[in-house]
Amino acid sequence: MDKLYDTPLKAIRKKCLDCSYFQPKEVRECACVDCPIYPYRFGKRPTKSIVDTIKQFYAEKVELG
Repeated sequence: MDKLYDTPLKAIRKKCLDCSYFQPKEVRECACVDCPIYPYRFGKRPTKSIVDTIKQFYAEKVELG
């Protein structure tokens, strides 16, 4: 029996595959770090080191304008 819905992480993975034209290599090489689901693109919870790196990136990011 199939499930009626996916888990949130599986739904995020499907969205990332849809965004990259169903190419897993493109999901791996995704350059859209501003995307809110970027850390979850592999369908798994990100490690603490990945979250810390992303927070550091946003802290150092300078707005152009």
